[in-house]
Amino acid sequence: MKVEIVESDNKSELDDLINACIQDRDIFDIKLTTTALHEGKIQYTALIMLRA
Repeated sequence: MKVEIVESDNKSELDDLINACIQDRDIFDIKLTTTALHEGKIQYTALIMLRA
């Protein structure tokens, strides 16, 4: 299994990054997380698990 991580502070941008990463690949699972940063900023992270 191979793992790729994509991060963004914008949900729409994260969605675009995920779509670019998974296009034409064998996806096993995707885990999404959010992290509250200082000054009210939110960081969105996707952990993408690919079959090798």
